[in-house]
Amino acid sequence: MSSTDPHVDDAHASAPNPLRWRARFRFLGAAALAVGLFAATLIYAFADDAAPDAAAQIAGSRVYEYDIERIGGKSAVYAVRFNQWLASLWHGTTLACTVAVIAIAVAAMCLLAARLATPHAPGSRADRIPADPAHDDDHEGPGERDHRA
Repeated sequence: MSSTDPHVDDAHASAPNPLRWRARFRFLGAAALAVGLFAATLIYAFADDAAPDAAAQIAGSRVYEYDIERIGGKSAVYAVRFNQWLASLWHGTTLACTVAVIAIAVAAMCLLAARLATPHAPGSRADRIPADPAHDDDHEGPGERDHRA
């Protein structure tokens, strides 16, 4: 096949470019961070931290915890406390904090993916794997010293 064949040019044009993926992941990370923090700000501004309802007050009482412990033991009490804590993350101003933390985590994962999508430059330290670690100039193990004069 010659280089004038249109199918060959299409194959090269559609080949994944690692730098393009890097730019996409970085853009996605920045967009996720911006949108997430903006949403968290709006939620925080308009959140209503009203007093807990009657069911929440009953669930927080010592009698309730004692009954749960009698039925299911200490592990059931810890499970109920964890469930109440998890449910509290989705209301009021704590929802804003939860959204902000999730946005930061998603942005960090996108930036990590961008870093992993970047190819290493030829001859860089990451590309060089020594055949014999004892003769690697960059590696000094414990007790090894440079004996060159």
